[in-house]
Amino acid sequence: MFRYLARRHDRKHILRSLQRQKHIDHTFIEFGYDTSLAFAVNETEDRYASGGDLAFTNIADGELFFSPILPPKPLSEDENSVTFQSDITTSDEKNNTFKCVVTDSGSKDHALIVFHHWYARNRYDSFSKFFAARGITVIEATLPYHFDRGSDVYSEEQFFNANLGRTVRSMRQAVLDGRKIVRWLHRQGYNKISVVGMCLGGTVAGLIAAQEEKVDKAVLMVSPMSPADLVWTAETMKSLRGRIEPAMSLEDLRTAWGLINLEMHTWGLTRPRLDMMFVLGKDDTIARPEAADRVIELLTKCGSSPEVLRLNCGHSSVGIFPYNIIAARKVLRFLKETPTLAELWDVRGFRYDFSEV
Repeated sequence: MFRYLARRHDRKHILRSLQRQKHIDHTFIEFGYDTSLAFAVNETEDRYASGGDLAFTNIADGELFFSPILPPKPLSEDENSVTFQSDITTSDEKNNTFKCVVTDSGSKDHALIVFHHWYARNRYDSFSKFFAARGITVIEATLPYHFDRGSDVYSEEQFFNANLGRTVRSMRQAVLDGRKIVRWLHRQGYNKISVVGMCLGGTVAGLIAAQEEKVDKAVLMVSPMSPADLVWTAETMKSLRGRIEPAMSLEDLRTAWGLINLEMHTWGLTRPRLDMMFVLGKDDTIARPEAADRVIELLTKCGSSPEVLRLNCGHSSVGIFPYNIIAARKVLRFLKETPTLAELWDVRGFRYDFSEV
């Protein structure tokens, strides 16, 4: 019965996503290589500089590409938020700073950075309060062009689109922003720092974990390992694939987006003192579990043993009963290692919203 309800839930949200795409059809970004944009630190100044090769040929390429540029010094702080200057300067002024929502646990033992999904319309308030009540301070990051980083209701299209260089630039910006949060938390004296991400936010979290040694644990929830495969196989990505496919094949796109493909970052994901967890939906027709299985197999062959939770649900339905409760319990055990029985019992009221995936 639950699996049937999950499929109905996913179908409803897939149709909603497709309807949204029709509504914003006039704002779609057309196909383009634009490699110079991928490497531009300042879009206005570097826009026409000669670009590098988007192909990921060695580990040093990734380390250099995702290296921090600015120090992790906040522009402003208060009890419930902290705002930073982004390392990447884009033509959209609002996108050049980012605000993090902080739910303080009152403890410096563990901090958890949360990366939301593409086109998120809501923060994960229940998620944050749940973990903060159990001694884990939660920092909700803001991906480029989302929430107050967007200049209009179509801004999220700038984050992931058919322009190869623009998409790589946006993912790079998200990773550098995330690394800045990690380094700031480290300076604040937190003993452990973890990252968790949903959908493309999970891809960002994985890239951060691969590059940032201060990250202790990473949880990737229904997350695409390969953005190229996401475009090619996701039920909600047919329109985007249609703008790319006339110009290149899936293999070409995998090569072009190699820098943001987690399958190319297994070296970093198998580093010592990094624990990984994957939450997969067996019926996920968006972030299909086959790509995650390839990464899990690679990590296992390299001597790492990631924790894997496979749920009888799809993509959005990971956030509804009973799958949200199962996931919350497993993630809590993974992060805290020894949660109390009372903490596990309290999971029954846990909710989070994937309504715009």
